[in-house]
Amino acid sequence: MVPNNSVIFMCITLVFVIVLAIALPIVIKKKQNTAVSPYFIGWAVFLIFALILESIMHYVVLGATGAMITGNMWLYALYGGFAAGIFEETGRFLAMKFVMKKHHSNAGNALMYGAGHGCFEAIALVGLSMTVNIVYALMINAGQTDLLIGSLPTEQQEAMKTVISQLTDSPSYMFLLSGFERITAVMLHISFSVLVWTAVVKRKTIFYPLAIFLHAFVDGLLVILQHNNINYIVLEIILFVLSLTIAIFSYTVWKKHLVNQPIGNE
Repeated sequence: MVPNNSVIFMCITLVFVIVLAIALPIVIKKKQNTAVSPYFIGWAVFLIFALILESIMHYVVLGATGAMITGNMWLYALYGGFAAGIFEETGRFLAMKFVMKKHHSNAGNALMYGAGHGCFEAIALVGLSMTVNIVYALMINAGQTDLLIGSLPTEQQEAMKTVISQLTDSPSYMFLLSGFERITAVMLHISFSVLVWTAVVKRKTIFYPLAIFLHAFVDGLLVILQHNNINYIVLEIILFVLSLTIAIFSYTVWKKHLVNQPIGNE
């Protein structure tokens, strides 16, 4: 059986992700008088550069190297971190430089883009997984575990048994922390967007590779912490503090380079 608290926390996290994706762009538009399109440009860039292009590279590189990368924690952290950093920040850079050119008069569009990038990631990674988890949990609690496993091809049944074990055995709070994790991630995406926007619009080029490095550092650290079985709550606190530090730094960049930028009526 999947504990009732687990199912409740899955539902709370799913609702939170949906509300975040709806409310955040509304708040940014109201506060910064931004355009709406940068939000959906952020969606498109994450889809193309992270979910499609980066995934293709992982398929090719990791398929060719076997366990040489995945079997070495440090090498995997380095590879995974910089792969995410290069693909996502380059997508961000290209979108801001070419697709969002007409929006350069309002620096608030950097925040709107970052919200789109982060919220689409939240929907794709957490929203969809929570939806599937809820369906599986309800089937398990309804006594349909055998049906759930038996409906799959033989080669996929062991993977489903692992999923079922995770749903039934994981502490309930884990599903709630997935929502908290998205706060950290969205904060990071908005921070990186400010840095890349400064590189594009203000021609402070150094902020583009800096965004790549910071992105790679956070993702690489996550791999290392997970590999060492750090308590999940401690891990999330570490990532939140690190992300908050990056956000504070990005805010100083915003204040120094972007705060006096003219605001257009878009």
